[in-house]
Amino acid sequence: MSYTNDEVKPEAALPPVNTEYDTPPAIWKPGTTYDPATPPEELTNEEYVQWAYDNLMPFWAIKANLKYRTPPTVSELEPSTAAIGDPSFTLYVSGTNFHPESVIVFAGQDENTSLDEDGRLSTGVNMDYWHGADTVQVSVRNGPGGAVSEPMDFTFTEAAGGTRKVDHGHDHDHDDDHGKKSKKKK
Repeated sequence: MSYTNDEVKPEAALPPVNTEYDTPPAIWKPGTTYDPATPPEELTNEEYVQWAYDNLMPFWAIKANLKYRTPPTVSELEPSTAAIGDPSFTLYVSGTNFHPESVIVFAGQDENTSLDEDGRLSTGVNMDYWHGADTVQVSVRNGPGGAVSEPMDFTFTEAAGGTRKVDHGHDHDHDDDHGKKSKKKK
């Protein structure tokens, strides 16, 4: 068998076209008008896509930004209440427009959040941090700097049978049987 310099080598297979990378978002209507003086975060999604295109942002980046710009919605908290003294539990948040980057904001704090297979978000609630009845807000934010849902209320109720009394070891003044003040440990 002889080899020559004129031998034809087989062509390497080309990778498939990444349509997610190369195609515009479905909501894009070329030529959409917007006020160039309006900051991008105040534009509608349709206006934002045109603004981003006009500013030479690639379609993949426009799509990524759209999922952060579009606010999630929260439709249900499960559970929506807990009694003081209950064990810690997992909070499930149902709604729409959740992504792996979505974060549950519980009582103003970002929580470690998982996007579950059923589409809900979940996080743990540590009951050791709650010592009295309270109502806190729960919302979802779509990633760092992303749009935030309208909040829903989560309620902590008093423990069944009344309030829990905790001895903090402080001395307090109490009247004895004769009306005199004396120091007693509570």
